[in-house]
Amino acid sequence: MLKKSPLSLVKSSVSTSLNVLGRIQKTASVAGLSALRVAQGEKMDAQLLKESFEQMGVTYIKLGQFIASTPSIFPREYVLAFQDCLDQTTPVPFDEILAVLREELANDERGLGDIFSYIDPKPIASASIAQVHKAVLSDGRKVALKVQKPKVAAIIHTDLTVLHSSFWVVEKIIPSMRAANLAPILDEMRARMLMETDFLAESRHIERFRDYLKKIGNTKVTAPTVHKNLTTKRVLTMDLLVGKSLVDETLGLTNNAEHAKQAMSDVLDTWFLSLMIMGEFHADLHAGNLMMLEDGRIAFLDFGLVGQIEPKSLQACFMLVQSLQVSDYLGIAQAMVDIGMTSTKVNVNRLGEDLHRMLGKVGKDNQPESLNVMMLELAEIGKRHGIHFPRDFALLLKQLLYFDRFMVTLAPDMELFEGERLKIVGDG
Repeated sequence: MLKKSPLSLVKSSVSTSLNVLGRIQKTASVAGLSALRVAQGEKMDAQLLKESFEQMGVTYIKLGQFIASTPSIFPREYVLAFQDCLDQTTPVPFDEILAVLREELANDERGLGDIFSYIDPKPIASASIAQVHKAVLSDGRKVALKVQKPKVAAIIHTDLTVLHSSFWVVEKIIPSMRAANLAPILDEMRARMLMETDFLAESRHIERFRDYLKKIGNTKVTAPTVHKNLTTKRVLTMDLLVGKSLVDETLGLTNNAEHAKQAMSDVLDTWFLSLMIMGEFHADLHAGNLMMLEDGRIAFLDFGLVGQIEPKSLQACFMLVQSLQVSDYLGIAQAMVDIGMTSTKVNVNRLGEDLHRMLGKVGKDNQPESLNVMMLELAEIGKRHGIHFPRDFALLLKQLLYFDRFMVTLAPDMELFEGERLKIVGDG
């Protein structure tokens, strides 16, 4: 890639400074409107804060999702309110996407016309950080372009700086947060957000997963091939995979029990073994990120959210889910103690009684709200007994519970831990 000239660097610096000022002005404007609503008698509660965050855009949407996935830190009402803080935003104009592509991929020797024969101006997906476009390379290969939206990095940097200097406001709004040490929380949020804006990191996750599939000889599952020479921190270029979601009714899995069970087995066996071998896990395998391709393979998509967990906690996580499945509250309690980080001795029997009393009220249906409430109850009960879960525990447990509920739709007679997976868990 061609190095930028001093003039372009100066222009970029001036533009960034103006964007920062504009961002601060917009944030202050939204915050001012929220303050006005409070002044007019509306209560400053979790719902109002969520609505304000959605208006303020990318950083605050990600912050909302962080709150929703960290019940061991944030108060219950805020965790629940932010569960539906969706990361689906209006696409930016195609001209702005082209500008990013030119900055990242073009130089004096080649323009975009030399790289692509066609780029579809209509995105197939749009989130707060990026949007995805279909394209055709000059050699005819079809690709998917994940392009970071303009100014995202500057917006996140500005917002986090403002948050860092004004966290005392959060402590005023949420009194129960006063006892928490907020600096490490902000550091964790910053690390996660910056990771999601680094498409080179995501490309490495994809390549490691593909290497793992090749190493174990798994031909039933795949992931997109990354085009390294056309991938940067702001652009991720991958082969375009064509298929349907596993829960797409036109795919017919819900009407073919044997086929559905085999598909779920392929997904689960691959995911569990990757966790054991790689030490990391795809933490966002919802229906939209699992695709049945036209040749019958299953594709894992979107590796922007990848979790890691200590091996010593992994086995206990598996035991926790197994105990949840059969309502073994004493087993759940023991698993929580084995997973959690605590400096005090926990009364397992008393913890089991608390779990029986609280979790017995939580439904076991296929609704996301039920899963969220279950996770929230586990965290709340754990806190009362002095248990603090590892950083990525919520991500892992939510994915395991999601698999459990996912099977209700596709393969209701199937067990999360059976066959090869049971052996993996037993040997873990």
